[in-house]
Amino acid sequence: MTIACASYTRRAFLGRIGAAVAVAAAGGYGISVWGREPGHAVAAPFPGEFGARRDRTLVVLEMGGGNDGLNMVVPHSSGRYHDLRRDLAVTDPIDLDGDIGLHPALGYVASMYRAGDVAVVEGVGYPDPDLSHFASMAAWWSAAAGGDPSASGWLGRYLDGTVGTDDPLAGVSIGPGPSPAMLGERSFVVAVQDMSGLAPDVPAWIDDTDELLAMWRGFAPAAFDGTSLLDEVRRAIAGTVDAAATLNSTLAAASAEAATPAETDRDAADRRRPDALGTAMEVAAALVTSPARPRAIVVHGWGDFDTHESQQRRHGEMMETLDAAIETFFSSVRRGGAAGDVVVMTTSEFGRRVAFNGSGTDHGTAAAHLVLGDPVTGGRYGEPPDLDSLDNRGNLVHTVDYRSLYASVLDGWLDAPAGEILGADYERLPIFAPSLRPTGLRA
Repeated sequence: MTIACASYTRRAFLGRIGAAVAVAAAGGYGISVWGREPGHAVAAPFPGEFGARRDRTLVVLEMGGGNDGLNMVVPHSSGRYHDLRRDLAVTDPIDLDGDIGLHPALGYVASMYRAGDVAVVEGVGYPDPDLSHFASMAAWWSAAAGGDPSASGWLGRYLDGTVGTDDPLAGVSIGPGPSPAMLGERSFVVAVQDMSGLAPDVPAWIDDTDELLAMWRGFAPAAFDGTSLLDEVRRAIAGTVDAAATLNSTLAAASAEAATPAETDRDAADRRRPDALGTAMEVAAALVTSPARPRAIVVHGWGDFDTHESQQRRHGEMMETLDAAIETFFSSVRRGGAAGDVVVMTTSEFGRRVAFNGSGTDHGTAAAHLVLGDPVTGGRYGEPPDLDSLDNRGNLVHTVDYRSLYASVLDGWLDAPAGEILGADYERLPIFAPSLRPTGLRA
């Protein structure tokens, strides 16, 4: 099935895509628009079938490679944790409740937790885990363990049943190409990609070219109504210098505001200098505060969390980068008056093995994840895995199905029918107040 948009005019398309074009140009990014590959026809929900909220955005921040949840959300009161992790154990976490703490680099996230704006969901994984990066990522993207990489993505199905092709900016993927989580049967994905180099930034967890190609199996450049809209978009990118300068000035001013009185401008810039993730989250924040706010944004392709070696240094650096990017994002959306309209959720294909391997940790299973934002009912959710009852490979036994995390944000935040999108009914975690769900939970 070739995705067409006969009823969508060039002017309407460019009017909606304009915000993304302006934002992308500020960071040296390019834009492409993707849909389902031609000839692929399967049953899918029709636009408008799900209803759902139009005024809210979910940002999914993907930590590729397998984030070490035990060193991000640290069970510091557990002697078993210290025994198994040995020199790798985090001994100075930011304590949250006397039992768990956050990695010491996550100071801003800790401040959000204390303000009641962070849900820590522990023990997230899936049954019969496959410790392959790509197979595990395919499960998270499709929301079906062991799923076909070309199957539709969980957010793609959400977009199918809410906007379809009526809003090409409803789903935005920031990273190396379109995120498979956003592959739909009746909807578009706008991919915002770093164009500063000669080649795309390939995710570090990709082991071979087959995996790289399989990431985008099922996608094809979106077809429109016979007009060369991408050429129009490219010309628009070239014409957004003023918009880019304005955005950069705004971001620079924000950095200066964040500095303490004792800091110089250079000190402030060095303290929270944007990197690839920081820039991606700036783009996401600008989109959230724009008139053409997306419904779902996936930030992917950042980080190498596959820390078999040199984990203490590498993971600490990535936690610092993560914290800075989250601070940048929420500072920007608060200035834009949109803090009540957006939630950020972390994902990663699996956690790390509990035991220290002498330099890092090997592929594991369950891990903690974060849901952040003003609308979140903060606190701890799920059940921590038992460090004294590991599986036969020395890995944690998950206590929360990752699709429960998805169901919780679909129903509780986006007001979309999680059961229809995920194909089954999963436990909802009460991480959003009932008042945020005006139509109530749907099966």
